[in-house]
Formats: sequence, C-alpha cells, structure tokens
Amino acid sequence: MTASTRRATLGAILAAPLASVPAIASPTSDLAEACNEAAKRWAYATDRRHPAELFTDEEIDVEINHCNTVLERCIQKPSQSFSDIAAKARLMIAEHDDGDQFVGHRALIVLLKEVVALCG
Repeated sequence: MTASTRRATLGAILAAPLASVPAIASPTSDLAEACNEAAKRWAYATDRRHPAELFTDEEIDVEINHCNTVLERCIQKPSQSFSDIAAKARLMIAEHDDGDQFVGHRALIVLLKEVVALCG
C-alpha cells in the first residue's frame, strides 16, 4: 500500500463517523424569538376575518407599539444566523403584506417570502 493510499484510507476512516452524526440546529436567538412572536401577534391582531370589535383601539395600540419595538431591535441588532434573517423577514411580511397591489410592494413581499424559504 502506498503512502497516498494509506492517507486516503485513513482519511475515509476518520471522516466516516463524522458523516453519520446529525447536524445540531443552532438555538434560536432572543431576536429571532421576539420577531417570530411579534409576527404571530401582529398577524392575529390584523386578521380581517376577526370581527371589528374583537380588539379595542387601546389593544391595537399595544400591538402596534409591540411590533414597532421589535422592529427597532431588528434595525439596531445585526442578524447572527439564517434563523435571525428568516425571523426578521417573517415580521416584515406580517407587518407589510396587506394586499397592496403596487408592483414594488408585491415584489418586496415575494422577496421576503423567498428569504424565509431559503433561511428557514
């Protein structure tokens, strides 16, 4: 057995156990959790299928303020992972996907949905 064959065999043996270990998902960051939660809350509060009287004006104001607070965090804190990027995109979709038919607006929503699909 030549030296290069031994090196190749040894490399294959050492790599084999690593290939069988499943990848561990990175934990969700505080920012991603805040974005995902704000997106869910905003989508629920603005769901047009709900009766108008479901939320008082004060309750809607609370949701607007909560969403704005998380959006400010998105501006101030850079993403550290794909899950952060996807969560920021989900929040932007929840806040901006209001059925506006302006082509630029629709293109932005499509782009954000692609970001979510690619980043997770």
